[in-house]
Amino acid sequence: MASSSWNRAEGDWVTRLANALERVRDASLEERGRYEFQKWWWDDESVAATGQGNVNVDAALRDDSFRQWLAQRSKEQLPGDRAARIAALDRFHEEIQEKFEPYLSRMPHLKILRVIATIYPEASTTVCDRGMRHRLAAAMGARRGMSVAERNVWILERLEEALGPVGEGLGGLAERMALPWFLYLEVAKSREGEATETFGGKSGQVELAPLPAARRIKGLTAITGGLPLILSTLEFAKDGVTKEELIDHLRTQMTGYKTSSLGSIVSVLQSNFGVLRRAGDQYLPTVRGESLLESQDPSELSDWLLTRILGVDSAIVALRDERQMPTPELFARVKAFNPGWKTNFSPSAIVQWLRKLDVIATDEAGTASLTERGKEWADRIVWKPEPLAPEVPDLTPTETAAVVEQLAAVTLPAFESIAALVRESGNFPSAEIARLHAGIWAHQRRHFAILTGLSGSGKTLLARAYGRALAPKDLPSEQFLHTVTVQPGWYDPGALLGYANPLRDDSYVTTPFLEFVLAAAGDPVHAYTAVLDEMNLSHPEQYMAPLLSAMETGGRIDLHSEGDIFDEIPASISYPQNLVLIGTVNMDETTHGLSDKVLDRAFTMEFWDIDLSAYPRWETRGLTPALEQTVKALLGNLMDALSPSRLHFGWRVVDDVLDFLVQAEPLATSLTSQEALDGVVYAKVLPKLRGEDSPRFRDALRDCSAVLERHQLTRSLQKVADLAKDLESTGSARFWR
Repeated sequence: MASSSWNRAEGDWVTRLANALERVRDASLEERGRYEFQKWWWDDESVAATGQGNVNVDAALRDDSFRQWLAQRSKEQLPGDRAARIAALDRFHEEIQEKFEPYLSRMPHLKILRVIATIYPEASTTVCDRGMRHRLAAAMGARRGMSVAERNVWILERLEEALGPVGEGLGGLAERMALPWFLYLEVAKSREGEATETFGGKSGQVELAPLPAARRIKGLTAITGGLPLILSTLEFAKDGVTKEELIDHLRTQMTGYKTSSLGSIVSVLQSNFGVLRRAGDQYLPTVRGESLLESQDPSELSDWLLTRILGVDSAIVALRDERQMPTPELFARVKAFNPGWKTNFSPSAIVQWLRKLDVIATDEAGTASLTERGKEWADRIVWKPEPLAPEVPDLTPTETAAVVEQLAAVTLPAFESIAALVRESGNFPSAEIARLHAGIWAHQRRHFAILTGLSGSGKTLLARAYGRALAPKDLPSEQFLHTVTVQPGWYDPGALLGYANPLRDDSYVTTPFLEFVLAAAGDPVHAYTAVLDEMNLSHPEQYMAPLLSAMETGGRIDLHSEGDIFDEIPASISYPQNLVLIGTVNMDETTHGLSDKVLDRAFTMEFWDIDLSAYPRWETRGLTPALEQTVKALLGNLMDALSPSRLHFGWRVVDDVLDFLVQAEPLATSLTSQEALDGVVYAKVLPKLRGEDSPRFRDALRDCSAVLERHQLTRSLQKVADLAKDLESTGSARFWR
């Protein structure tokens, strides 16, 4: 091929390539061993542009022994025999990788092939990206299973058959080396349908061509096993297998999965990753899949994931721009790109895959950042990620087998910090907070506590304050705290976990609690606290059944049986080991007792001892000191009289008494302070007096009467006298009769 047939840009490239080949050919052994020469050698882009990032090899080049080895090795001649020549090239490639291993965490595959091309140009092409070379050879009809070197030799042999021998001199050699690149542009770029790449700028360099958001696959599906499962499946399918054989293979890797779920994973490998294809009744690796299997380098997937999967590029760009961020914030950034994502389930699956592919790393605190591979992927994103418009429907296939897996251990603040924050919310003793903390975290998975005792004693206040104290300082605490007001008549888990809508076959009726649990599953490094207020208004063993079972066994929480993903809700999730459940319990005639199934899984704390002097809101209402002292003495006396029979009251009653007196103060002409005090005790304290005939209850009524008489609360005194008469005549007494 004459040089005149090249356009100016292509001709300039061929000239640069010829000059680079000449410089290497003419360099002496001494020059090849110098740092300056090898720095140029490894960084020069005359053979091919780096494209997918730039692995820095300087750590190896600074070592004189490495440079001298390469200089000496580069002077060796290739054997004349074809098989021996290919074997020598493959061995040289392997030796360079072995030499690099002590110095680098990431192997500079493209640079290695580029340097080898300058040493042995007669056996090399300018298609130095392994995936591209693989696709080009496949497009030209090469058999599968060739080594890296054999593909180069095979491509050059086909060109020689078609065009004749290489032209004279290094110029002719450079032209023949460059020609496969242009063949790749014309043939291989559209081999698997719509191209993920576009070509321009420097010869030998590609840019990715992202699909519009509306045409992308809506997220990734998390699969147990990650990249090793993909590789083992591709290895199994490399010679072609039926779907049934493929499912049988997956069943050996993923025991316990239903056939439908395993079939969905086959679909995921086709659509999510583009590594598997169907040919008749056979499933085979795509060229991308073959390249991945050969190299085991996740970057073989970068073009597909960055251009075809919604959310992948946005996650990487967010970390490229911010350098690092907490995983919940990263989930929120990704979630914003699809209005159809109502929970963090899909964003968390994307982040998990990027972690498994060594694109994102998270530290012990759950802070995410890009790895070196991630920075290379980020360099390929030269566009602004596009969000999905709200009016565009979610076209995500429902055939998924999603498994949310733990990212890291739960990260908790120091106990001293937790205790200080809880004490700010109420006058809770440190020992009480410590008991709750130790009880909740004593088991690796069952973080479940039940707070029982006196109504109004601060159980819910403590539970919510503790939940807020577990939240990370740099994020809103309410994001990690959810309160469920339990209702009577909850007979099944649907009240907490939602259910498939029987009136609409495409809809799942979700709940705030389910969304909270899914958020916890997607962010396992932080504690998420759910407070079940008055949890025994219904039977917890009924409405909590899936949670109680999963927290005990470590199994999965089953949500529905409508397929693996239904209306953005997975069929099941692993029990989040960062989920904290705190239930509050009042025992009276309106509530249910707790079964052993519940009690065996929970840490129980009782709240009966009320220290009235520790009430934190004395002297905050503006009442006269004399009236407040009267109230303090009265309530203290009533507390002493009623507490032996557990008929006393908590701080909520104290709040109500003081608030009532504040409201009554302007009404003094109609309601004296004494009458107001009598009225509020009658309304807030006496309704709790109920019981069967027993020495303890009789003593309580007697002592209460003495207190009321001493404080001259005549109306309340008369009511207690009536209760005593009822007890005497009927054997029981109730305020309400």
